[in-house]
Amino acid sequence: MKRRIVQAFLLLFALWPMLQFGAVVRYGVDPWKLFGWAMYSVPGAMKTVRMAVESESGTLRTIDPRSYSTREQRAVTRFVEHSRALGLLAIPDSLFQLFLDERPEARAIVLGLATLTLDRHSARLTSSLDYTRFDRDGHSESVDPESFRLER
Repeated sequence: MKRRIVQAFLLLFALWPMLQFGAVVRYGVDPWKLFGWAMYSVPGAMKTVRMAVESESGTLRTIDPRSYSTREQRAVTRFVEHSRALGLLAIPDSLFQLFLDERPEARAIVLGLATLTLDRHSARLTSSLDYTRFDRDGHSESVDPESFRLER
């Protein structure tokens, strides 16, 4: 029995780098997390969050981060940390719900997530910007930035 446990541990130990690398490539998990061995080969992703309120007419108004409540600031910080570590596996639903609860006039909340990463092929820094819309009915969807008008 002891021998089988040791063999299973050694097999997992040998396969873990491939499994962790698959999570990094497929889901954007931070190579520094989940006991990965590639952690020294890639800098951690830098992420920035911007929130916007969607009005009944469909226009968006960005929310100044200095106006966030303490709960909102903590929730954004927690989400950025989770997103940095888990990539696409980080779920922002509780963040959206908190912002909607604080703004009863909003039809929906839109999260803009900017990510600065190192491109594996060119060894240059690249940025991406993803928008996710969350409405009061609990539906979330990716949004094309060209599909809405943003007001400051």
